This record gives sequence, C-alpha cells and structure tokens, in this order.
Amino acid sequence: MKMMKAWHITMVVFFSLNLWKVLPAQEIGARATLDSTDILIGDQLKLHLELTVPAGSKVSWPFFEDTLTAHVEVLRRSAIDTATSGKEKYTLRQELVITSFDSGSYVVPPIPFRFHMPGDSTGYYAETDPLRLSVSTVQTDPAADIKPIKPPLKAPITFREIAPWLLGALLLALLAFSLYYFIKRRKEKKPIFQIRPKPALPPHEIALEAFEALRRKKLWQSGKVKDYYSEMTDIVREYIEGRFRIRALEMTTDEITEALKSADVSGPARERLKTTLVSADLVKFAKAQPLPAENDTCLDICVEFVRETRQVNELRSAGPQAAEPSNKEGEN
Repeated sequence: MKMMKAWHITMVVFFSLNLWKVLPAQEIGARATLDSTDILIGDQLKLHLELTVPAGSKVSWPFFEDTLTAHVEVLRRSAIDTATSGKEKYTLRQELVITSFDSGSYVVPPIPFRFHMPGDSTGYYAETDPLRLSVSTVQTDPAADIKPIKPPLKAPITFREIAPWLLGALLLALLAFSLYYFIKRRKEKKPIFQIRPKPALPPHEIALEAFEALRRKKLWQSGKVKDYYSEMTDIVREYIEGRFRIRALEMTTDEITEALKSADVSGPARERLKTTLVSADLVKFAKAQPLPAENDTCLDICVEFVRETRQVNELRSAGPQAAEPSNKEGEN
C-alpha cells in the first residue's frame, strides 16, 4: 500500500513538473479488468493488466507487493507476457490473483505505467481506470437451529501408505519360509545350500591330464621305477574302464587285450598297449630294469593309445555319416 501511494505521488510530481506526458488514447492504452466485481469473502479472482505502447519503447512495469489496497491482497503474480499488435506497437500483459478477507465495497486504484518511446528522451505514462470490487460475507440465519459439526472426510488410502506394510509382510513371509527350509534340511540331514557338482570330465581328458602329471613327477629319474610303472598302468586301466566299460583294474594283461577286441580297438593299438603292459608287469613283479628311453616310450605309447581310442570312439558315437570325414581328418 505504501509503495502504491509513493508511486502515485511520484506520478503527480512528474506530471506537475511537465517531465512526463500523456499520449492520445489512440496511440497507447492501459487497461485493467476483473473476472468479477462481486465475490464472497476469501474467494480468489484475477486482475488482468494490459499496456499497449509503440514498438521499441522501454517500459517500467509497476511492481506489486502483497496488497493493492488496505483490504485487497495480492496472492500471486504471473510473468509479463508480450504480444505483438502490429509493426508499430506491441502489448504487455500480466495477471494478478487477488482476494479480500474483509466484507465491503473497495476501489482498486488506477495503476500507472511509465515508458520511453524510441528516440525520444521524454517520459510518458498511462494508467488504468479505477475498478470497484464488492466483497460479501456468507449469509447466516441466526434463528436456525445449530447443526452438529460434520465428521472428518475419509481420505483414500494411497499405495505409499500401505507400501511399508506390504514390505513388512513380504519380509515376514520370507523369514518364515527360510526357517521352514532350514528345519526341513536339518531333519533330512542335507546341506542347507546344495552346490551343483561340476560336470565330470570325459575319461580321455582325465587320463591325459594324469599322464602329464605323472611325467612332471619324474619318478623313474629319481629311482622310483616301480612306482612310475604302477601309476602309469593304473591310469590306462582306469581309462579303459571309463571308456569301454571293461573292468580292467581286475584283469590281467591278456584279459584286457582280449576284451579290447570286442571293443573294436585296432590290432596295432592293442599290440602296442599289450607290449607296454607286459613291460610294466616285468618291472613290478620281476624287478626288471628297463633302459631310460624305454620308460618314456612306454608312457608315450599309453598316451597315444588314449588318443587313438578316443578318436575311434567319437567316430562310433557320431554315426556312419560322420565316420568318413573324421577318418580323413585323422589321416591328415
């Protein structure tokens, strides 16, 4: 209110000193309108402000505090919007949301606008017309019966309100299931967490890895020739059991050789293996002492036997159509 009064006083002083001029109405215009001139106490309405000035003018738009008058309050202010009204002029607009909490009839005073036209140092101003606003109070009947206070309205339950309860119920159910699972596994004498066993390696991979480990041990180089041949023959016998389902660990050398005939193992492969197994039997039971070169040769023959029989077995499992290309690949 104080700022509005100061603004009006300033306008009067400038006007009296002839520093500011009013242009004819057809060139510029300031206008203020209300959505309604009659409201109930506490209701809100909009005050629309418009100013049309020549294009290129510099406008000093009035700033509104919290009140327009002693009984009219400003709640919100919109941004100042610019609309083109042709090449020679443009219009500025702003909306104020106002209200009043006192009943009565009030006047919204004229609102002045200052501006300078392009190329002109003279100051100009325009102002809106005053507006009348009637604020009515709510009509009551003193003779009417006093009515009971209405109960509070029930607000709808939102998901945010029930989310903690749902999460708590879910955690409780998970805890109950975990306890039940734990007790059940303990009664069945089973591990709480069952780890899946690694898939078993095929017999030929197990045998080849075992041969390589045996070679790195260097048993015969350190004088443990018998241990060397015993471990070598155990590896090849376990391979035969896993690959051909022959109980080689319980068979003699001759029985193994005979059983390999029914497994479709080639004659040369059987004979080389038999020679190696016989040499191993002589070392283990007759305390024979083979030459150093023979030790490595026997191990090489066992490795070659695993590789050859692995290839034969893969051909048989792949079927007749795959047999011919595999043979060619083996020959290469």
